[in-house]
Amino acid sequence: MTEIATTLAFAAGHGGGVDWRAAMAETLQRLGEVPDGANLGVVYVSDSLVGDLDSVVETLRQETGITHWVGCVAMGVMGMSLPAASDPVGKGDAYFSAEDDDWLAVSQPAIGLVHADPHHPHLTELIGDLAERAGYLVGGLSSAQGPMPVIANQIEEGVASGVLFAPNLDIATSLSQGCKPIGPVRAVTKVHENMLIELDGEGALICLQSDLGSDRIEDLKAVANSLHIALPVPGSDRADYTVRNLTGIDLAQGIVGVAATPDPGDKVMFCLRDMNAARDDLNRMLGEFSRRLNGPPKAGIYVSCLARGPNLFEHREELNMIRSALGDFPLVGFYANGEIAHNRVYGYTGVLTVFS
Repeated sequence: MTEIATTLAFAAGHGGGVDWRAAMAETLQRLGEVPDGANLGVVYVSDSLVGDLDSVVETLRQETGITHWVGCVAMGVMGMSLPAASDPVGKGDAYFSAEDDDWLAVSQPAIGLVHADPHHPHLTELIGDLAERAGYLVGGLSSAQGPMPVIANQIEEGVASGVLFAPNLDIATSLSQGCKPIGPVRAVTKVHENMLIELDGEGALICLQSDLGSDRIEDLKAVANSLHIALPVPGSDRADYTVRNLTGIDLAQGIVGVAATPDPGDKVMFCLRDMNAARDDLNRMLGEFSRRLNGPPKAGIYVSCLARGPNLFEHREELNMIRSALGDFPLVGFYANGEIAHNRVYGYTGVLTVFS
């Protein structure tokens, strides 16, 4: 039997400023010497510099000697390089070529880091197809006030792209929720497109008011911005659910609009975005991580929802909580328009991936 040893080497750097050249100079200074054999870099760039994204990636390629780069633009970012023992694969659609299929069959990647433009018209199906073909996915959707491109050696819009990691790497990942269910799981019994009419045979609005413990319109308006719908993940071995926004409430007809298109028989529950629940669940996730890891992390990537950040946590609180639980290690990431875990796009969550 032949044993192949893999040594992970990481270097990280970040810079700031309105001028990309100054930010790049600061980043390269903090990055320092690039590890020997490094063949992959991950870069997250503030959306204010989206017009200079080509120059940023090309400068990184020239200054580091690393050919392959993946990443995206976001409204809150840091940047790092990843280990040399990785196999970069960028995809612009939901299909793999025959050559890719051959590589997948031989390599059997353990996990994929994916970045996607939220403007993709069939994003949910795309992520599901990628996961079915390539395995467990982590990552997120780019975020910006304008264009939201992703990086797969070149700048692309309207696609998903990333890197698949070889199975001999020691990688762990987990997800933390930011919303707290306030009522039971119910079955959709009457629905029209994205409008919930009846749940378990009762009016959708009546069910929502029951979960809130009040039928007063004033009480409903007071929490309207924090109200969401949760879709439980079928077959999950724990409380796993994807969260979607409420798009409106018809008080006269008792209908609740949601940013999803559930079918009759689907399970749903109402939930609230909750600061204390988000902290508690992040602590739960970190506790599980500390028990699972075989040693101190060498590096990590953390993707958090835009609606978490200052809406649920103090400045840098999430990163500080991670370091407090797992130690001081290179940790980078970005605030996303949606978070990718396994084969789904989540909302209001934090997805942590560590290399050890």
